[in-house]
Amino acid sequence: MGKLSLVGFTLTISVIGTGAAAHVNWFVERDAEPLVNVSLTDPIFLVWICLASMMVLFSVWIDGKLPTLRVAESKLRHDFMEILRVFTGMSFLLTAYEGSLVAPHKVADGTFGLALVVMQAAIGIMLIANRWIKTAAVMMLVLHAGVAMKFGLFPALEYAIIIGIAFFLLLNSIEDEARRDWLKPYSVDALRIWTGISLVALAVGEKLAPSALGQVFVAQYQWNFMQALGFNVFDDRLFVLSAGMVEAVIGIVLILGTTVRLAVLALSVMMAISNIVFIVQGNNEAALVEFIGHMPIIGIALLLLLLGYGQRLKITHAFSQQQAISSSV
Repeated sequence: MGKLSLVGFTLTISVIGTGAAAHVNWFVERDAEPLVNVSLTDPIFLVWICLASMMVLFSVWIDGKLPTLRVAESKLRHDFMEILRVFTGMSFLLTAYEGSLVAPHKVADGTFGLALVVMQAAIGIMLIANRWIKTAAVMMLVLHAGVAMKFGLFPALEYAIIIGIAFFLLLNSIEDEARRDWLKPYSVDALRIWTGISLVALAVGEKLAPSALGQVFVAQYQWNFMQALGFNVFDDRLFVLSAGMVEAVIGIVLILGTTVRLAVLALSVMMAISNIVFIVQGNNEAALVEFIGHMPIIGIALLLLLLGYGQRLKITHAFSQQQAISSSV
């Protein structure tokens, strides 16, 4: 398959999964009228499991056949790291200003919630000012632990990108040169893997396990463009299932470290389309909420597009090492 075909395949995945980019929980009330969830034994769910498995296996297979892009020069890498730092700080600060934790729908209440909001605001200020970055990174890990204590472990995993960004900042700010040279190469891997975990958790928590919530979102904001294109079989239930599966596939691919740039390209297109749809609908408030919430993900996407999968933790590397061990025996 040629490079253009791969890009076309990526864009197709992006269009099918456009609804995955919009965070359902940000825009739909939990007490919305319940609809029918997708069952694990539903034939269409089983078909999508097969399709998703084939996509992941295709990613692993094609990864070694793609050309290796050269690493960007250090100045460009530094500029993109700065974008991630500033975007994350702005998102934290603006979300704290609204009285929420890491996301618009996680409204903080009580003394503990208020303390976490203050901590989040302080982290945002430190990141934007580019001061005490290591302290800010450690505080990000504490903040995520606090979110897990307040809202539960699985809802916190939906924002595991915070852990990835924290480790990325920590590993890139080690003062000891020897330790930095040893650990810094793992920083992009940490960012990629935790972003993948976040995407999988979002897919399951917003679109696959409670698929009814996604259906409410699609119906409320009229996002099911597949029926407008003449695909009447694509009801809201199938649309949400497809969006969730695509998001999960992208997350798994990021965890494995294969075809990372293509996966991030698909994710970037999905995020861009979700904002454009809100703007076209005249829902500027929702578009702004979406953009603010996506700012850390935008920074991560730019870095992964530039740097790729990282230099250490990748599934195909594990295969290569195993083959080398078997050959030497």
